[in-house]
Amino acid sequence: MHTQTLHPGQWTSEQAWEWYNRQPWIRGFSGYPSNCVNRIAMWQAYNRAEIAEQLDYEFALAHETGFNAVRAIIQFECWYYEHDSFMENLEEYITLANKHGIKVMLCLGNDCTVPKNFWKPVTFGPQPVDWGYHSGIKKGPHAGGYTDPGYMLLDDPDIEPAYYAMVDEIAGRYAKDGRIQIWDIWNEIGNSRRGEMSLPAMEKFFEIVRSHDPIQPLTADIWRYTLDADKITPVERRALELSDVITFHYYGPYANMILFIEFLREQYDRPLINNEWLNRLDGNDVAEIFPLFYLEKIGSYSWGLMQGYSQTYEPWGGLFNEAFLSGTRDLTKWQHDLYRFNGYPYDPREIKLIKRFCDLADRRFEREQDTL
Repeated sequence: MHTQTLHPGQWTSEQAWEWYNRQPWIRGFSGYPSNCVNRIAMWQAYNRAEIAEQLDYEFALAHETGFNAVRAIIQFECWYYEHDSFMENLEEYITLANKHGIKVMLCLGNDCTVPKNFWKPVTFGPQPVDWGYHSGIKKGPHAGGYTDPGYMLLDDPDIEPAYYAMVDEIAGRYAKDGRIQIWDIWNEIGNSRRGEMSLPAMEKFFEIVRSHDPIQPLTADIWRYTLDADKITPVERRALELSDVITFHYYGPYANMILFIEFLREQYDRPLINNEWLNRLDGNDVAEIFPLFYLEKIGSYSWGLMQGYSQTYEPWGGLFNEAFLSGTRDLTKWQHDLYRFNGYPYDPREIKLIKRFCDLADRRFEREQDTL
């Protein structure tokens, strides 16, 4: 077991478990509404009424499926350039989720980006869609073949303080709001070949949110698969050390998922939440992974609810090229997402299974609460 030194404001293991055991089994999804190709479309002022209508529809669909949680990633540029409308849209998002019994995991920082020579400054308004490409962008973060580190405005010393101001404002508004369930401080620290570039900002984000004495736990997810504690990268180790609950991403097969869960349990006596999974091309599918999370009471956020402009049903670009050349993956399968554009399930058997285990989880939770 990893011996942990608590940081100022960090929950003890006992506090984390007390919080976790008071929650129904957390099960939900990450991603954007179907009519958004990216987070600019999701958070900007343009076309807001249509976005809100789609969010309302999809939250209702998620609730009907049995989900009670959603993970949303903030887009700094929307806060920076369209501050007032962004804050209104964020409140609207949280309100619509709450209307349908869904709590929000709010993600503040994100290392999934592209090198500077592929990075484009934000343009508000209609967002272009490259059809046939995962994320709706031909040269998006998952296209593969990059060698340079990813870029973001955070790397500009003149703009960096604004990131901290954004976190301070959002945490100040929602640190005591029960509609926010978890603060996801940073998405995939060190990804996009960024190494330790975002480490100081991640640490500062933790510090700022904790300065508001939040009622919610804080976390920063790890994303590299390893069963060797010595091979956890320094930035991911730091994310784990600072977290109240442990979040991890894994898109691999069933047996490896079990091994990864056991490895993290051996290292950290804290609740586990997988806040990105579902990759049917590699055997990371609903039929096996969702019941495993139920059985082990691992929080669960699959990627994508509904087929949409972001096209996350298509394979990652790098994965497609590898699969196409090797012939080792079934490219007729969707990678992510559970529902089609028309609201029908991609596979009705998956939805039936999800509903069944969500119902079992709710009954289990009622029994557990009766014994407290």
